[in-house]
Amino acid sequence: MEKGPEVRIVGGASAEKKEQVKKEIEQALFSHFESLSPQEREQFEKFEYPKSEKEIALISFANEETSRLMQEAGIEPYDVPVDNFHIIPPELYKKSAGDGGTATTFNTKQGIIFDAEHFRDNPVHFGAVALHESLHLKAHFSMEVQEDGDKVNKTPYREGVTVRALQSHGYHGKYHQHFAGLHEGIVAETEKKFLGKLLDRPELAKEKEWLTSDEAKEMRKKLATEKELSEDDIIWVGKKGKDDWETVSYLQQRNVLNYVCDEIQKQFPDEYQNADDVYKVFLNAHFTGRLLPLARLVEKTFG
Repeated sequence: MEKGPEVRIVGGASAEKKEQVKKEIEQALFSHFESLSPQEREQFEKFEYPKSEKEIALISFANEETSRLMQEAGIEPYDVPVDNFHIIPPELYKKSAGDGGTATTFNTKQGIIFDAEHFRDNPVHFGAVALHESLHLKAHFSMEVQEDGDKVNKTPYREGVTVRALQSHGYHGKYHQHFAGLHEGIVAETEKKFLGKLLDRPELAKEKEWLTSDEAKEMRKKLATEKELSEDDIIWVGKKGKDDWETVSYLQQRNVLNYVCDEIQKQFPDEYQNADDVYKVFLNAHFTGRLLPLARLVEKTFG
């Protein structure tokens, strides 16, 4: 089998059941469509939009950059197949993802879905979010597997730096998760750091020409003032009306992450030349799942 994700399994299930779940998730990367329910397969076959050459190239960009980051973190990289990315109508997206924003990753099925309403006519936004969701899909991932008689219960336990409740808590109305905001902050900040490189892609030459025009720069400046945003948080401004703009998500979470990185760097200036060096420690943890180095840094800085 080709190289894919390395899923960690925890819980009290038998070794056989745990290995079975592990293989199911790992193989879903290459047999993604078979991992969907019959109803999902039928609806995707009927309603999914075919991807354009530009969208395929931007998916390739997302794969290349996330794989490079994985390698830097010491994790063996792999690509997510183009067919695992689905651009679907808003009605089907809501049915599949509920109120889950405009794009959602499903780790157990190794797939990503996009609400076509927000991406079909905006390749810059699609490229940025394809990178964002690829970071989610390639993050450290572990499942808890427990047996209850003949029933096998499977729930996500770790996603990036997020830690979810054990089934013994969640199944009794005590479900909780930790560090979800940090997780999104790391992913969104990484997305932001790649916006310049994204716009340098030849597929986006036309869009870059527009965004660097005097008219677009003025629109961006005005929007930043009105919405109290930083100009470099704005992914896109267009001519279609007041709602034709997009920004990097999770502003609050990114602000907290950057504050924490700044404070750690001040505390350890000999070890970290700048805040970006600290951010890389957080990004590495996103891929490796190792939280102890982060915990030590935070404790030594904030107590």
